[in-house]
Amino acid sequence: MRTKGMKPAAMAVVMMLVAGTALGAEIYIKQTRKTDPVTIMGQTQPEKTETMVSWYGKDRVRVDTGEETSIIVRGDKNVMYMINHTEMTYGEIPVGADFFGAIAGEAEDEETKQAMDMANQMAQSMMGSIQVKVTPTTEAKKVRNWNARKYLIEMSMGSMMKANSEAWATEDIKVDPRLYYMAANAMMAGMGGLETLIKEMQKVKGIVVYQETKSEAMGATMRMVEEVVEVGEKAAPAGAFDIPKGYKKGNAY
Repeated sequence: MRTKGMKPAAMAVVMMLVAGTALGAEIYIKQTRKTDPVTIMGQTQPEKTETMVSWYGKDRVRVDTGEETSIIVRGDKNVMYMINHTEMTYGEIPVGADFFGAIAGEAEDEETKQAMDMANQMAQSMMGSIQVKVTPTTEAKKVRNWNARKYLIEMSMGSMMKANSEAWATEDIKVDPRLYYMAANAMMAGMGGLETLIKEMQKVKGIVVYQETKSEAMGATMRMVEEVVEVGEKAAPAGAFDIPKGYKKGNAY
């Protein structure tokens, strides 16, 4: 950096900016998810586009889906917070814990506990039928500014659902792989019985920057495209990795 002739005050500002970039910045990732219109059991769902924003800091991740919900994973505390901004409530689940069991444990009434126990049994039954296969390929190309590699992902849940994805992942975006894994799989990891699925998904190296999925379920064919549209390095908003003030612990699911 050329500083000769620079006034002390100006130099101080520059040095503070440099220090902020080096020490206080997080990785910012913006992603879109587009789902084509689909008709299921006579009900038509219109085309839907969602925007997800992620902030990756040291030992912590925040993922916002629209303005309604957020997930915060705190690696330093080994806990995940699920936040419902509409209701101003949040749920707290230890990473790796039983998801429905944790919800049932927070429930204040017996009816909710029984509903969660039933949901847990159904989920465990469904998880046992999930099969996934990841096939890395040698095909490579540029996706926006990133060098990406193609992966084929096949997933099925018995006769209930089948899905095929074409995913492009890059290792150019320097995010802590452990944090990316925790954020991407926090929900699944908490349901139990998915160790094989998660291990298979780890064959995808780096961050998925583009994925097109075609699935069949309940007689309907669905198509979804997920794409990373922006990556940057900047400081996350103040308090981004903490529970918002005024929010109460409760049902945020």
